[in-house]
Amino acid sequence: MQDTRTQILNKNFEAMRKHGFQGLRTDKVIAGLGITKGAFYHYFPTKMDVGYAIVNEIIAPQYISDWANLVREDLPVIDAIIEALNRIKGYSNPENIHLGCPLNNLIQEMAPLDEGFRDALLNIVDTETQLIARALAHAQQQKQVRNNFNPEHIAVYIISSLEGCYSIAKLFQSYELFCNSFDELVGYVNRLRE
Repeated sequence: MQDTRTQILNKNFEAMRKHGFQGLRTDKVIAGLGITKGAFYHYFPTKMDVGYAIVNEIIAPQYISDWANLVREDLPVIDAIIEALNRIKGYSNPENIHLGCPLNNLIQEMAPLDEGFRDALLNIVDTETQLIARALAHAQQQKQVRNNFNPEHIAVYIISSLEGCYSIAKLFQSYELFCNSFDELVGYVNRLRE
């Protein structure tokens, strides 16, 4: 059984995925959980506090962990990046693609409006790109990939392309379009090999 704080976070995250942060109605989540407002405010004095906690405690660990193990003895870096991409792809399906990517949704919605959100979201994307860039630099040293590209630029491109796959799929509400765009990204990553 989850503790009350975890339940509050998870239910607000679910609601935020559907309605965005600005459309999040914490009062409805409170009623749905059957808890008092006092219990909610004990853990999260403001709606912004619950939003920051969702980013830092739910979104950040998941997104960062997807890219955490790219340099391995048993797998070339490009294969590890493609494995991570495929794991991320596995989070989506025809039933939920219309919701887009939680990280990307918050970047689009809240980064221009709130410095706390922007900083937390920037930290996630910066960490993701650093992990990918370090892995690509290692792959260049090991002669697993071409050496005629800047690993940091390619890392940003990979994250940008991945988030673009989600944005276009959300707009068109098309899992097929998501898969097609995603496959092109994987093809691009494959072409980085030496």
